[in-house]
Amino acid sequence: MRDDLGPGSTLPTMFAPVKIISGGLEIREFGPQDATQLAAFVAADDRTGLPPGSPQTVADVDEWLTGLSRQRLAGEGVRLAMVDTAEGEIVGSIGLRDIDWRAGRGEIGYGVRASRRGRGYATTAAREVGRWALTDCGMRRIQLRARLDNIASLRVAERAGYQREGTLRMADWDGEKAHDMAVFSMIAADVEAVRVTG
Repeated sequence: MRDDLGPGSTLPTMFAPVKIISGGLEIREFGPQDATQLAAFVAADDRTGLPPGSPQTVADVDEWLTGLSRQRLAGEGVRLAMVDTAEGEIVGSIGLRDIDWRAGRGEIGYGVRASRRGRGYATTAAREVGRWALTDCGMRRIQLRARLDNIASLRVAERAGYQREGTLRMADWDGEKAHDMAVFSMIAADVEAVRVTG
């Protein structure tokens, strides 16, 4: 811990290990046990459910896995596997990035393999990882952005309990054109409201 907030206060500097089980989905760190599946995805050029910066070649898988652990321990973010508990298959990934420990905020991002979409995995993961960050990690705000033309992602954010705050105009560039993005957030009060009413 680092004492940045004044006498008697401490500022977290790393994420604790995470393992969440909810609705037939296990959300956990990628680890050595995933190397075979990851290598198969890379070999098949099926990266739709893998996080940004995922390995480009099978030979890069082990080094990439090691780097994820360093990222979590450094407090820079987490990249987590979504695993179907019945089949043991990695169906997608979710992560926290752009972490600011002093402000207590970060941004969530997720992706589900094309063949496993439409089953609620992203909604469950976005809800549970947001709650984990706000409760277990002591963060104050988790942000989520989605392009306005990505209707599925907008619905995930809403169903997961994120509050829509507005539109970031021309905020995303796909290499050919700019796109508007909706911005959502989840704060501790949102989690508490669900707990009280649920």
